[in-house]
Amino acid sequence: MYLQLQFFISISLLLTIVCQTINENWNYHESGSHVWSETHESCGRYSQSPIIIKTACTVYRTFTPFDFSSAYNLQHDFTLLNTGHTVVGTYHGNDSSPFNLTGGGLNGTFRLHNFHLHWGENHRTGSEHQINDVKYPSEVHFVHINPQTKAVAVLGIFMNSTRHRNRTIYTRKRRDDIYNAENITITEWDNYFQAVANLTQKNNSVVLNLNLASLMGSNLDDFWRYGGSLTTPPCTEGITWTVFKTPVIFHERGIHALRNNIHTGNYRHPQPLFNRIHNAYHYTSYI
Repeated sequence: MYLQLQFFISISLLLTIVCQTINENWNYHESGSHVWSETHESCGRYSQSPIIIKTACTVYRTFTPFDFSSAYNLQHDFTLLNTGHTVVGTYHGNDSSPFNLTGGGLNGTFRLHNFHLHWGENHRTGSEHQINDVKYPSEVHFVHINPQTKAVAVLGIFMNSTRHRNRTIYTRKRRDDIYNAENITITEWDNYFQAVANLTQKNNSVVLNLNLASLMGSNLDDFWRYGGSLTTPPCTEGITWTVFKTPVIFHERGIHALRNNIHTGNYRHPQPLFNRIHNAYHYTSYI
């Protein structure tokens, strides 16, 4: 009975991920996140995302490192679609997605479903998660689904503009070590922003060749982990969240097109923690 219930929950999560853009009776303004629960009951429950991560309250753990399939580090075509709320990137290929993820404390193999961005009205806000009340201009989510259990795991990575990276404590500590990788990441995000600048209408799309590893940055060893929900209606819970500590860097001008052409700001404000525990993970290689 327990296994049947878990399978039902997982199937429900998968259907939610696939179909969530069909229901459009919500937005970030007059029908914003403060009233989502009136039409989507789950949005008012007790394990909602995003959250404010308080570093002083985290439980520290170790883990096996993430193992990304080789496809992440190769060039592949992606369809970038303006949904009216954000730009969603999906693998553009006739075969099944070659982007598989294991390790990092996850149970089983997870396959990339899509990636999308959240951003704010200006450079002072935009990330959905916050670290000790610190906000970033943007946050990218890489949504993964376990094809067997249908469980959903989201990798969240903060995005910081070049004009503000010196204020970022996690980047500042490692600036010399990641300088070259940082430049590669900036270039790849430049390509992305140049492409999506032309997606001025809902349902506009473009196919772009991208390297996901470059978009994700160089440090995927340090992160926070907690149980939460989708950050848009229907706000389905049961999502495993991984929020990486080190932000990726982009040119501030790149995100202007998203603000002007798609949405001035598409982020949900932090939700109550309700005694949930968020863990901090660090991988150490033992020789």
